[in-house]
Amino acid sequence: MSEHLDRFKQGWLNEDLDMILNSCAEDFVFDDPVDGRITKARFADYYRGLPDGELAFSDEAVQEAGGEETHWWWWALKGPGETEWAQEGTTLVRADADGVHAQRIAYYKR
Repeated sequence: MSEHLDRFKQGWLNEDLDMILNSCAEDFVFDDPVDGRITKARFADYYRGLPDGELAFSDEAVQEAGGEETHWWWWALKGPGETEWAQEGTTLVRADADGVHAQRIAYYKR
């Protein structure tokens, strides 16, 4: 996994907004099916509005072509004090030597 993608993923797992943003290219966009397209400049506000909880990734698939990596992960979120996963979904992340350019998610609540 590229250095940018590794930091990006660890940023999500460690709830480290600076690590996430520092791994992103300047043209980064985050696509949420409810909130729409969020630019890098607006991402911090979006991130701070997300629910707290334990995040886990699984079922990773990777494609490398033309100097770009595309990663797909299944993710699940368990809220504080919850014993079962409250939300689950998928994310597609694209990155190259400049950083992470895009993350697109789809999800559902249990």
